[in-house]
Amino acid sequence: MIEIWSPRYRDRTVLIAKYKVGERNEIKFTKARSLSGKTYSISGDTIKKYPVETNGTIPCYAVPLREFV
Repeated sequence: MIEIWSPRYRDRTVLIAKYKVGERNEIKFTKARSLSGKTYSISGDTIKKYPVETNGTIPCYAVPLREFV
């Protein structure tokens, strides 16, 4: 289970830490009201096709929010 506080709304992106990505990933948003309460499933292959950015500390995949809706 990967817990994400909230997506980056300015460009509708979710940053997922590279080291947390596995074959099958369960994503749970904890602070985003519109997305909380539900668990999203996404494959590692889907996540890995998106570019790598940094959150200021660690490398993360920048996955569009549309993959979770």
